[in-house]
Formats: sequence, C-alpha cells, structure tokens
Amino acid sequence: MKEEILKSIGLTDREIKIYLANLQLGSSLVQNIANFANLNRTSAYDLLKSLEQKGFVSYAITSGKKIYNAISPNKILGMLKEKEMMVKKILPELNLLANGVGSRPNVEVYVGKNGLKTIFENILSDSKSFCCIASKDELNKLFKYYFPQFVKRRINNGIKVKIISDSIPFDKNAPYKLIKKKIKTATWLYDGKIAMISLNEDEPIGILINEKNFYETHKMMFDLLWENI
Repeated sequence: MKEEILKSIGLTDREIKIYLANLQLGSSLVQNIANFANLNRTSAYDLLKSLEQKGFVSYAITSGKKIYNAISPNKILGMLKEKEMMVKKILPELNLLANGVGSRPNVEVYVGKNGLKTIFENILSDSKSFCCIASKDELNKLFKYYFPQFVKRRINNGIKVKIISDSIPFDKNAPYKLIKKKIKTATWLYDGKIAMISLNEDEPIGILINEKNFYETHKMMFDLLWENI
C-alpha cells in the first residue's frame, strides 16, 4: 500500500526503497542506506540526490561526512497541500488558455491508473450531478484506496448521482439500480461529457468525449434503461 501511494506522488520504485530505508534507519550514511536497501553505494547516492531535489530527504555534514535524514511522513502531506495551492493560483490563467480554443467537440484518451484518475478528478470538479454505469467490484480491483475517497469527496461536494451497477455501490444511500449481468466497463455521463472506461487491470484506458449530441443520446439511453430496470 505505502509503495503504491508513494509512487502515485512521483517517486520511482528505487527512490521509494531508499526513502523507506532512510526512514527506518534514521540519520545514516550513504553506505548504510545502500546496504539496507540492497543497492550499491553509487546508485544509493544518486537516488538520495534525486530525493533531496524532490524534498524527501535532507542531509547534514558531521565530521566531514554527509548524514542523510528522510523527511517526516507528516511533512509529505504538507508538500502536497503546497503543490495544490500552487496549482490553484494558476488555474484562472490555465482556464483562460483552455477557453481560448472555443467549445469545439473533442475526444481525449487516458491510459493507466493515473490517467483514469484525471477523468475522475474532472468529474468532481466539473459536475453538479452525474449518471454512471459501473461495477463496484471492478473499480475496487484498480482503485481500492482511491475510489472510496472519490465517493466521500463527491458527497461532500453535494454532487447528485444515479448509479446502475451489478453490485451494491460504495455509497449505499445513493439512488441505484442493479442489473444481473456483469459490467466490465464503466460509463459516466456528466456536464455534457461522456467518460467510457475499460477496467482492464493490465492496461486500463479511458475515453472522454465532449460533444452535445453524443452526450444527449447516451443520456437518453441511460434514462430508458433506468426506467425499465
């Protein structure tokens, strides 16, 4: 779990090994960290330098030697909040650039778990309500930790929802209807957009379509299905 979360915030597999080794050892020399992480000294030094640039480790000179310290796990949360504030500062400028291209229809493709998270974040930021056809079990395979938080944020944001699923959804209090057939893909309809997601564990892929007629047709199909379940 911890490795997956650290990877999601920008660390490589080997950087994670070094950070966790330093965290467990406490203040340590490069060689000690390298030994603990089962890496050679040169690789460990390069990785510590990279972690230092990313703000995950610091060092002090003691008796002419570099002693490395991993930052407290609590400080990672502070770093993420700082990045969030930086992004919020430039959002108006970025939105102006996006609006400058007009409202022409577009299709975007997102590959991998982080790519799909981009779609989910878009749903939370752009919608006041959405309809979806999805399987909790399939989503849970890919997003065991992320999706329950997605649901909590959706509830906190007051976003209304209708769910068609093959199993009881994460939010049991949301309006939902069950079908007997297994759902292998997921579809979200929101803010004039359609997000279609293939929940393949090896290579999940999502397609985001922003086109009025396409959206209205799929919304009509969802409503018909909803009424007849």
